[in-house]
Order: sequence, then C-alpha cells, then structure tokens
Amino acid sequence: MIVDSGESEWRQLSCQVPSDRDTDRTGSMWWTRKLANKWLQRRCLSAACEQNRLGIIGVPFAKGQTKQGVELAPDLLRQNRLRQVLQSSDERLLITDYGNLQYAVDESLLQQQRQHYHHIHNYADFMACNLALIGQVQLMLRENAQFLAIGGDHAIGFGSVAGHLQHTPNLSLVWIDAHADINLHSTSQSGNIHGMPVSFLLPQLRATWQHAALDKIAPNCLPKDQLVYIGLRDIDPYEAFILNKFGIRYYAMDSIDRVGVPKIIEMTLDALSPRNKIHVSFDIDALDSNVAPSTGTAVRGGLTLREGISIVEALRDTKRVQGMDLVEINPKLGSERDVRTTVDSGLEILKSMFGYRRSGARYYSNLDTGILGREQ
Repeated sequence: MIVDSGESEWRQLSCQVPSDRDTDRTGSMWWTRKLANKWLQRRCLSAACEQNRLGIIGVPFAKGQTKQGVELAPDLLRQNRLRQVLQSSDERLLITDYGNLQYAVDESLLQQQRQHYHHIHNYADFMACNLALIGQVQLMLRENAQFLAIGGDHAIGFGSVAGHLQHTPNLSLVWIDAHADINLHSTSQSGNIHGMPVSFLLPQLRATWQHAALDKIAPNCLPKDQLVYIGLRDIDPYEAFILNKFGIRYYAMDSIDRVGVPKIIEMTLDALSPRNKIHVSFDIDALDSNVAPSTGTAVRGGLTLREGISIVEALRDTKRVQGMDLVEINPKLGSERDVRTTVDSGLEILKSMFGYRRSGARYYSNLDTGILGREQ
C-alpha cells in the first residue's frame, strides 16, 4: 500500500503521544491539539516551500544608455545583503541566485546593426543580452515559482518580459517608471535603447522592428490592454502619440496626485485580467529623486517611497506576481549618501514585493508559541 507522505508523517508524530498512564484526559486532549497543530504547520510549510521558490539573475547591462555604473547594481545589492533582506521578509522563501547573466554578440546581430539599426546605440549588444535573458527567464520559471531580474538599465525589460511571455503567454505587465520606454528606433531623439524595450513587446509595433526577427526570438506578444504604466512624468511626444493611439493605460503623476494611490491601484487591478500572471518592471527612477537620487535619468516629483511600497504590496497581495525587474540603480552617480539612500529604497521595494508586511509578522514557525501557556 502506498502511504501519503503526510499520512506517514502523522503516524510518526502520533507515536510521540503519551499514554493514559502518563497524563490525564485533559492533558491528553491538549497534547493531541498540540500534535495536530505541529503536523498542520509542517504540512503548510512544506506546501509553501513548493510555491515560494525565487530565482534571481543579475543583468549588468549598461549599454542601453550612456552613463556607466548601472552595471554595478546587481553585485552592489548582493553586497548589501539582498538575500538576507528577502529571506527576512518571508522565512518560507527558497532563494536560488543564478549569478550574473553572460552573453556574446554574434556576427548576425552585428550585421543587423550595420544594415538596419546603426542610428541607435549598441543594438547588437542589446539584442544579444536580451536573447540570453529570454532563455534564462524560462529556465528560472521552470525551476522556481517566481523570478527577479536585477539590472542594469531598463533595456533588459525586453528580454525579461519576452522570456516571461514564452513561459506564461497569459501575462499582464505593470511598468512602474518615470518614462514610458516605448520609443521606436525611428522616433528616439537620443538613440538610447533603454527608452525602447516596451516597443518590442506589443504586436501593434512589431512592424517597426521588421529586421529584428522578433517573431522568431520572441513570438508571444503582450496584449496592449494588459499593459499598465504607473508613475510617468517624462513622456516624449512620439511616446504620447503611441500611448494615445492604442489606448494604452497609463497613470502619470498628475493622475496619482489627483485621485491618490489607492484609486490608481484599484484601476490598475481592474484593468488586468484576473486569470493572468503579472510581471512588474520597476525602474528606480519611478521614485522621487529625494529617495532615489543615484539613477541616470532622475525626474523630480515622483512617487514617495511609501507610495511605491503601497503599489508593490497591492500587486503582491494578488498572489499572481510571477516576475519582477528592478533596474537603473547607478552607484557611480551622486554622493555616498545618495547611493546608500537609493540602495535602501530599492531593497525596501523588493522586500515588500516578496513578503514583508508593514502590519507585522504573519508566519510564526520559528517562534515558541507556547509562551502563553496551554490552550484552555
């Protein structure tokens, strides 16, 4: 006979129940309740472990823009106890750090760059990095319930979301950023490709990247009605045209100021399909430069840290967030205090996303719950 592992465990624990000679009836009932609670706790923790595996990949890509230093962010966060911070936010979290992403640029990408995309910066490197990331995200989701990609600049958002879509076609995307990052190679004034990753994801814009072979490398597109922006306050003219032409939902800072974060969260969740998993792409410059000064394109008047935390808490509480990016922390910009402030803000966002609750601890498996005495 095949015995369920839980049943086997219960039998093993039951052997520890004292006999009637060792305790009176009241004591025996108390012991049984204690045993049952212990068994249920183990079962719940075992099930939780299956659902709380988190894979982390560092993506030290800095060629999507011109300011060096952002490539240092993944290791900087690790040095500032990233793993311990996440673990303390939820003791059930099982974390696998896959290190930093490696990639190589092949001749076909260089040829695409020379022939079709020479007027934007570092196209071949951008595509090589994101091709590697597409595969890495799929690997992490086969082995974990969730993943975290740490940039690097926001150019990595293409590969992170595209890889997520390959694994989970029914996906919604919440892009939390001061910028829309939906420029085309033909509309970008700077030529910096960290301002373009969303344009690679939408089917309505694929024709503008006709030489990038997107149908081959990232065949699953993101429906435009499953994209929501939060925190925008620096939108290029062509980006505004694209957003309005296709009716893409975006909640800029003036909307947030007018109706408040709780209403923005409500409208965001109403817009997302309840059947979909969620990808959250968080650019640190979504936060006001007072709390995130060390970033390449800081814009005043952004989200407060409390507002940023409230947004990720609400998304987390849907229990549908499967992937997250945190990007654009640049330790070469600003003073030592600026860097410390920015890193601390990033860690606060991450720990809230992966389990920390400002209302207090929720899980008690490491506590001596008998300190209050026997149950009556």
